[in-house]
Amino acid sequence: MKANKMFSAKTLLLLALSLVMILVTACSKGSESATGTADEKNEDGTYTNNLTISYAGITDISKANLQDKFHKTFSDKFNITWDYNYVDWDSWGEKLRLWINSGDLPDFASWNYVNGDAMNYIDQGLFYKFPDDWKERWPNAAKAYESTGLGERLEEKVGGTYVLPRPVYFQNKPADPLLNQIGVIAIRKDWAEKVGFELKDAYTVTELMEFAKLIKEQDPGKVGNQLIPMSFNAGDILTGFVMSNNAHARVESAFYKGEDGKYHWGPADESTLTGLKLAQQAYKEGLLDPEFYTWKNSEGGDAFKVTGTSAIAGLGGLASYRQDMDTAMKKNLNLNSSDVVHEALIVGEDGKYRNLEQVNFWSSIVFSPNVSQEKFERIMDMIDYSVTEDAQKFLNLGFEGEDWKEENGELASLLPEGTTLEDKYPGRFEGLYVLGDDFSVINPAIKKEFRDRSVELYKEKASLSTEGGAMATYDWDFQLYTSKAKDQANFTYETEYANLILQDGDLETNWKKWVESKQSIVQPVIDELNNEFAK
Repeated sequence: MKANKMFSAKTLLLLALSLVMILVTACSKGSESATGTADEKNEDGTYTNNLTISYAGITDISKANLQDKFHKTFSDKFNITWDYNYVDWDSWGEKLRLWINSGDLPDFASWNYVNGDAMNYIDQGLFYKFPDDWKERWPNAAKAYESTGLGERLEEKVGGTYVLPRPVYFQNKPADPLLNQIGVIAIRKDWAEKVGFELKDAYTVTELMEFAKLIKEQDPGKVGNQLIPMSFNAGDILTGFVMSNNAHARVESAFYKGEDGKYHWGPADESTLTGLKLAQQAYKEGLLDPEFYTWKNSEGGDAFKVTGTSAIAGLGGLASYRQDMDTAMKKNLNLNSSDVVHEALIVGEDGKYRNLEQVNFWSSIVFSPNVSQEKFERIMDMIDYSVTEDAQKFLNLGFEGEDWKEENGELASLLPEGTTLEDKYPGRFEGLYVLGDDFSVINPAIKKEFRDRSVELYKEKASLSTEGGAMATYDWDFQLYTSKAKDQANFTYETEYANLILQDGDLETNWKKWVESKQSIVQPVIDELNNEFAK
């Protein structure tokens, strides 16, 4: 009996010691994962092992040389060999969805964040979960991450970090409040002068239609039967005609909380009909292209900057867009765009600017749940460095003294006029984490007049939208709410509106029938939102 007791005591002691060792080992592994010790470095701080890292993104690297001076400088710094997977814009969402669901996601990828999908993927363990104290290990990335607004809110819902939303602006925010960069147009100011049309910072749709009529009647550019007074595609119709009168006519803000504290569906508002009536009038009067609804992506802009057959086109608010237009007009039309282009805003018939408050993220970076700890740490080291001031200059400007210089605190480009770093080194990875929008505000490769005008119009948007509550504020309750009903009510509004504009019969009658036809899908969402968030 005594021996058995002694044996039991020894056994218990050994078990206790074994348990302690297991706990110590587990804690050690947890510490490695959190503090970044799996990735070996040399004494001089360089990385010991070359890692082949797979990445998926929408940057077209078909013309890139990943061994050129630019790409090699960055890959050598982090001792990385890239396995790059280009994803075409049109198939981006579907291809990533297939890779994620099948467990074939590359080590990390640029993913167009969709909240409902994110909840499902996280719940199924299809994204890598960051160490709890990752922000201490990578503080620069953490600051950029926190600036998005989405990151920390998402953490609260899912209990950790699984997604890195990509900041639109980080160090160079152009206005406060910041509104969506769409809603800016370009007009041919030389044609406007010939027909006696006043140049202003903002126009109602009615005023723009009056200009388009003058252009159609007088053809100041001598374009003939190729003339397209307003080269708008279906997306431009949504932005310019409809949203200028109702900020809640677009998918991102279609469900909104009204002054009564309850949720409504914006496309059913009378102000949506106002925009549709104007668009249909423009179509019937021949101010739009007869097949505007078939145009894809850049076709509307090409009529303005490539063929020179249009008087008005959508532009967008980024200075880089204006620079691209300048380059295209020089190349295709032998025109100096500063002489012939005027940028302005489209406002509602009451003179207010309506659009969405721009949440500070677009797309995201996600990691495969199977990525090794060593690769994860290496990638995060790279991302952390990429948001620093020095890295942003390199990623967006290239080599100091060769591609750019700094004089008296001002950046200056050394590239040939009208060219960008992308022309010299195609296939760059979009700044890796912070989007190029941020640097476009200060990028000397973009003409200062374009950068200054972009900031002016951002400030004008802020001024014209905050008066009278015209701005559609970003509703985090709605955006982070997930349900089957909400997923089903995800219409392609530009197509829906184009169909209404083209449909025979009375527009108001057709619109009311359309609204009624959507109620079986829309009303359950409204009911859920009111039950969850209404006052």
